[in-house]
Amino acid sequence: MDRLRSTLPALALCLLPLAHADTRQPQPCDAAVLDSLATQLGQRGWTPPDGRGDGPLLAAACKPWPDDPALSVVTLAYRDAEDATPAGERSLNWLVAKVDTQSGQLRERHDDYLGEDAALEIDAGSLWLDTARYHLAPGVRAFGVVVRSVARGASCPDAGFNDLLTLVVPQGPRLRPVFATYLHSWTTVKGTSCVMDSDFQSERADLTLGLGPKHAHGYADLMLTAHVSAGRQEPVLRKVSTTVRYDGKHYPFDQFPTFWMTEPQP
Repeated sequence: MDRLRSTLPALALCLLPLAHADTRQPQPCDAAVLDSLATQLGQRGWTPPDGRGDGPLLAAACKPWPDDPALSVVTLAYRDAEDATPAGERSLNWLVAKVDTQSGQLRERHDDYLGEDAALEIDAGSLWLDTARYHLAPGVRAFGVVVRSVARGASCPDAGFNDLLTLVVPQGPRLRPVFATYLHSWTTVKGTSCVMDSDFQSERADLTLGLGPKHAHGYADLMLTAHVSAGRQEPVLRKVSTTVRYDGKHYPFDQFPTFWMTEPQP
């Protein structure tokens, strides 16, 4: 299943500016670990992603697992060495996994693919791991993978989004996605973005995620808070929160969150 190919809202969408990426620490992968993973995945010719996008390994992130120093979490976007499909049109293999830190041997994994299109394009900095304390249940700690697109998107958008966070939990030898949403989005509240005299106004929401005090089906509630402003450098106008409850299989929530939005003005 393509985690990033979803039905979009009935708006012209674009991608958010990437300035928020500057605050994130690098999460490089050891070359020996990448070599081991390539062998296990039946691939070859891997080198650490360098931003040019001409190798089979397009993006990679690795981070020590906080609960066990012998393990690391990794995420990779890669294609077969013979695949010469241009950027923006590729169907990339996507791996999310826990591995042995020393050998790179896979322990738990989730395999999917990232289908690029007008709204999704991957580069060397597109993957990032979130190992915050997502203790959803006794003995169950989730971790997150953020996928950032560098696609240019629509030329005259009504709204935008980026940084799709997916939370995964262990299930035997597999990792199972239980929640996904975009962390950064914006929408038009007045006027039109491409018309200079339309008195255009927009609002931007930056989402944070935490755990609530209550549980459903054994898993803690997720608390989402949107910090809403009139722009990236503007002060927060309001904070809007919502709670998502586990339904026994996943946390049902829209990848394109709208709970923070006000009604557009004419």
